Amino acid sequence: MSGKRLLLALAAIFAAASVFYFVAGRTEAEGITEVALPPGYRIERYITGLMFPTAITWDESGAMYISEAAADKGEGSRWGAGAKPGTGKDGSRYGRVIRVSPDVHEVVVDGLNSPVTDVKIRGGIMYVAHRGCLSAMEAVEGASTAPADTSGPEANVKDGKRTELLKGLPSGDHFTGEIAFGRDGWIYVGNGTVTNSGVVGEDNFLRGWAASSSENHDIPAKDIALAGMNFTSSNPRTINPFDNAVTGGFLPFGTQSTPGQEISGKPQAGGVIYRVMEDGGDAQVYAWGFRNPFGIGFAPDGQLIAIDQGYQDRGSRPVANAPDPVYCVSEGSWYGWPDFAAGEPVTDSKFLSAAKSVPLANLLQEHPRVEKPIALFEPGTGLMKFGFAPVIFDASQRMYVAAFGQGDIACAQFGAQRFQHGIATGRSGKPSTEFGSCILALDINTGKHEVFAHNKSLAPAGENLSGFNHPVDAKFGPDGSMYVVDFGVIEGDGKTFRAVPGTGAVWKISIQRSELKIFREKCMALIQGIAGSATGLGGDQEDAPGGKSGSWDPDYTELRARVQDYINGLAGLGQEWGVFFKDLTSGKAFGVNEDLQVPAASTVKVAVVLYTGNLVSRGELSWNERLTYNAARDWRGGAGTIQYTAKDGDTFTIRELAEKAITHSDNVAWKMLERRLGKENLINFMREIGGQTVYPGGQNISTPRDNATYMEAALNFSKANSEGEKLMFDLAHTIWNTGLNRYITEVQVAHKEGDIMGVADDVGVVYAERPYILSVMSKGHDDVEAGFERIGEISRMIFDYQNSLPR
Repeated sequence: MSGKRLLLALAAIFAAASVFYFVAGRTEAEGITEVALPPGYRIERYITGLMFPTAITWDESGAMYISEAAADKGEGSRWGAGAKPGTGKDGSRYGRVIRVSPDVHEVVVDGLNSPVTDVKIRGGIMYVAHRGCLSAMEAVEGASTAPADTSGPEANVKDGKRTELLKGLPSGDHFTGEIAFGRDGWIYVGNGTVTNSGVVGEDNFLRGWAASSSENHDIPAKDIALAGMNFTSSNPRTINPFDNAVTGGFLPFGTQSTPGQEISGKPQAGGVIYRVMEDGGDAQVYAWGFRNPFGIGFAPDGQLIAIDQGYQDRGSRPVANAPDPVYCVSEGSWYGWPDFAAGEPVTDSKFLSAAKSVPLANLLQEHPRVEKPIALFEPGTGLMKFGFAPVIFDASQRMYVAAFGQGDIACAQFGAQRFQHGIATGRSGKPSTEFGSCILALDINTGKHEVFAHNKSLAPAGENLSGFNHPVDAKFGPDGSMYVVDFGVIEGDGKTFRAVPGTGAVWKISIQRSELKIFREKCMALIQGIAGSATGLGGDQEDAPGGKSGSWDPDYTELRARVQDYINGLAGLGQEWGVFFKDLTSGKAFGVNEDLQVPAASTVKVAVVLYTGNLVSRGELSWNERLTYNAARDWRGGAGTIQYTAKDGDTFTIRELAEKAITHSDNVAWKMLERRLGKENLINFMREIGGQTVYPGGQNISTPRDNATYMEAALNFSKANSEGEKLMFDLAHTIWNTGLNRYITEVQVAHKEGDIMGVADDVGVVYAERPYILSVMSKGHDDVEAGFERIGEISRMIFDYQNSLPR
């Protein structure tokens, strides 16, 4: 695809992305990764090369946006946002939001407080949750470059086109979490606690923030009275390793509490779910007593659901074996932190730490009524964010949850992090838990849950990205597919760990068997019902052998004359056109300049993938064979996503490359396949199936007749082999639809477009009541897009004529 046409097509995609997502479907689950799925689902790596992604969303047009927790470099922003690119004074990175299309990654918001944890879009306004803030931003040019102000009590500070709906929220171990839009018009967002269990300790110095924020501590949302329990730990602020500090709950490090000591609740608190109006007015605490309500959202029936990440066995007040609970949240309720874990008191012996001898004791003197969870997940699962499935994906509309496993998104903020206990996974991907690094399905009515998608190794995949590393979000797109945001690789030695930049990814999980079934019933059955279709493609209808003799005997003399007249009318523009048509029922065919030699461009990918399928069907090649990408050898510009996302050493299966070569016209995928197949082998195959003008002089040149030959060979292959059926399905679900089916919406068209400078080609099968093959090639265009418009006009002319013939 040419650069100019690529930009035009992307504009069309952004304008009607819901349609794009629907037609870009795939077939059933294939073994292209090391991820195990239930029967009937398929997974693909959709985007790679991301910098610590944390959330995914879509605007009203269907364009995709991804938040990245932190990035070292920034680009210009078109939204009322953020700061200069780079790092903060404390060495932390800035976060950002990017817009992603099939061929473009564009930074739209930069300079946000790291980590950025969520992004949502409604009514043309982008809402971003980032450390200490909830910001609303309008799409503008020349946005402010001032960093977010996280200080001060005000919740409605406007900075040009940016409004801080909430700011100055406490953070430390945890941060501002997910955003949810209520039916009541409120905007809801979670904010985590400063510490693990209410007491600042050594673990917080290891995380970095306690050393730089000496007065930072947990802040309750409502007034509380302390029980007076204090906890002893070593004192990292002195050089004497034997110095200790004694610290009470909800107080700065080294400050002791007393029985009955009152701590005043504040509007800017941790462990809460806030709600606020769109203009930032009337911000209020909706519910409190959470540890880290990182994932929140509304169920289909309107219930507010929240995930609360369980305590960890670390720090001055360790709590072991704490599950990750899921709650149905009600206004004003308390959910137990810091003295209850999933509705049970932390003084229960089952929560006793095995790593540190610390008595189990309450921090609060009295407790409000504690709410019980609707579901529990095993300790170490690392529940993050979730989405409710549409009926097309799951008839019961269960809740699908991203399970991060062991690790923490905080490592994206400052780089390497130290922890008291081994919670990181190494580059080798050794198993650390059987519960994380997966997608879980939960029935919120019964509390029953199961693993839906997981790595076959039961361990993070590592840098080969053959499976999940640390899923952080699971959302359903406009096409009904699940999109899993994977934070990326976290490597470590058990004490220190770091997130590896550029290893973040988005995975797409689709249920496609029904679409393939519909395609098979509507299109393939139509072709299968045609008996005796001609295998030769003669240029004159008199020479073409018949199909259903006597039952369908169309006369295409008039149609040929119309096509000839149309092409003659373009001669004055300096263009050359060739057309070949074949009716698949009668076998009759005609051509106009059908042997005109024209650069084939991407239409040659039909033959490439057809040859691939033939080799697989003969057992000479496997769809699961992986090819390694090398930019110096494989990179190609033009159409496709691999050029933007792949890095040296990435591997792709033959199946993955074949699909991308057809559905996205991916040029890198094409060249990697061609390299594996061997160009001479491909040329011989094209000649064997009837090609006459095959790479003359080594150039990718063809004719309308030959392109139709390859398309009919693919169609015939599909009748006899499921691999061919898959190829036809992909041809019918390409994202490039500006030629043969430009003006045909009544029926399915399986086709392959191709263009380079001055050239516009398209060849396909039109699944009309009387199906046919149409191949159009042209050259000499000043405007290639205008060439595709004329291909669309020729195609519509033929379609109308075919339908007008007497039955």
